[in-house]
Amino acid sequence: MTRVGIIGATGYAGAELVRILCGHPDIELTILTSRQYAGVKFDEIFPSMTGSVNLVCEALTIDKICDNAEVVFTA
Repeated sequence: MTRVGIIGATGYAGAELVRILCGHPDIELTILTSRQYAGVKFDEIFPSMTGSVNLVCEALTIDKICDNAEVVFTA
């Protein structure tokens, strides 16, 4: 399973990327970043993703992203 992070996950492109990737059988979303919504659960921002994504958005920290993801998308 490939560990994936998304920088800017709460913007339009980032949210679509989350939606697409969370349905992929070989992908594990491990970190989502958002400047505006750091500390807020992703599914509280996007209620349609309840049950699909159980991550809290985080502030951008390069070291944390490098530690938690093998692949990183910027959106």
